[in-house]
Amino acid sequence: MANFILSYDLNGPRPSHKEMDDHLAKIGAARARVLETVWYVAYGGSLSSLQDHVKSILGKEDLLLVVEAKEATWTKLLVDTQSLVNCWNENR
Repeated sequence: MANFILSYDLNGPRPSHKEMDDHLAKIGAARARVLETVWYVAYGGSLSSLQDHVKSILGKEDLLLVVEAKEATWTKLLVDTQSLVNCWNENR
């Protein structure tokens, strides 16, 4: 498993944020919303396969960034800090 940071801007009528949440749940990986449209994802596949999965629901006007992350630091997030630290460390 690797640690990824995934961010998107939904600029069209679809998908909704709820639809995106449900779509991300389908990858079967540990994930947590860390900021409004930024997710931490622990994923066993490649960077490009994660991108392909997310791209499959996006419209042409939507934006996407997927980054494989080796290290991270933060101050405050939407997710419980200790839970994120534990998951991050398990997937390094």
